[in-house]
Amino acid sequence: MLEWTIIGGGIQGCTLATYLIKRKCTTISNLAIVDPHSEPLFTWKRCTKTVEMPFLRSPSIHHLDIDPFSLEKFAKSEGGKLSSHFYGPYDRPSLSLFNKHCDVLFDDIQLQKSWIQGRVIKLEKVKQHWQITLKDGRQVDSKNVVLAMGLSEHPFIPDWAKKLQEKGANIQHIFENSVSEDENPTGEIVIVGGGISAIHTALKWSKRRPGKVRLLTRHPLRTHQFDSDPGWLGPKKMKSFEKVTCLEKRRKIITSARFRGSIPKELKMKILREEREGRLELIIDEVPTASFENDEIILDLKQTSIHTNQVLLATGFHATPPGIEWLNRTIEKEQLLCANCGYPIVSEDSLQWGDNLFVIGALAELVIGPVSRNISGARRGAERIVQFQS
Repeated sequence: MLEWTIIGGGIQGCTLATYLIKRKCTTISNLAIVDPHSEPLFTWKRCTKTVEMPFLRSPSIHHLDIDPFSLEKFAKSEGGKLSSHFYGPYDRPSLSLFNKHCDVLFDDIQLQKSWIQGRVIKLEKVKQHWQITLKDGRQVDSKNVVLAMGLSEHPFIPDWAKKLQEKGANIQHIFENSVSEDENPTGEIVIVGGGISAIHTALKWSKRRPGKVRLLTRHPLRTHQFDSDPGWLGPKKMKSFEKVTCLEKRRKIITSARFRGSIPKELKMKILREEREGRLELIIDEVPTASFENDEIILDLKQTSIHTNQVLLATGFHATPPGIEWLNRTIEKEQLLCANCGYPIVSEDSLQWGDNLFVIGALAELVIGPVSRNISGARRGAERIVQFQS
């Protein structure tokens, strides 16, 4: 039987695995990471590659290793000018540096030895341990289980887009596995969304199809350096958050604290330059209705209408708790507590949901707060779980 099993091999799960190994809470032979994909951070790498993100939004101290300055030290060992590795006053790392740092870190702790590729369909308590059942029938027995699933498998597709997809319209979410790269290099394309992924996507396609790209956003471009106030990274804002005992109030605080659909200032400047130089058209409007006729998509906006043959959605993800489809049975059987929003009610000190059952990432946000889904949230969540074991 294993000591620890982490369900989810993305940023959250791999951060926790690193902390458990480096803090000597367990060994790699007593740890498993269960994930549908073949390698760590598979979805992270696919999504960031899809939008061609050059630099992370977070600063250099936010990474997966336990030493806050590990990434900066790694950058120096890589040689070259530091300005090629980091961007702006907060030293935001390049995606290539960040990913390479992760790969070296995983090699160092031999993370691949813990990897189990498979999709979890069931989790149940058997005597004093947890039994995890995979889709192919395999079972994993573990003393401790950590739920580290993210939202990336649940892209949000508006109703109007779903209806047109059913009729055969070329509408895809940028983070769907089946997204085609460039099947019609001369055709016009409409990108729907106003957040950081939409902006990166628009910049990518304005290079490929200059003058053929329209970016449709419901609101004027919103600029914030990060996706929530930096005060949420420390006691400045978290102290008052932790004093709130009503979970509905905590949910409201989290929702209002996140700068949804916002972008750093330099991305706004880049988009406006693309628009000014004619490579991209920025449209601020909404899609009340849409239709699909004669292989043409017609978006009936509030102020005008758009005719196109291809739409890419950069509309984010569903807010429902990740993994809830197969977790419902566990919740009912083990009488696990959930808030009205459906998210787990977990212990403040250890993120424990049930006996030896822990959460991290999105599922821990009622304790960790607005940054819970981010790299900084992964570090904070890992610290709590590891400290509880010490």
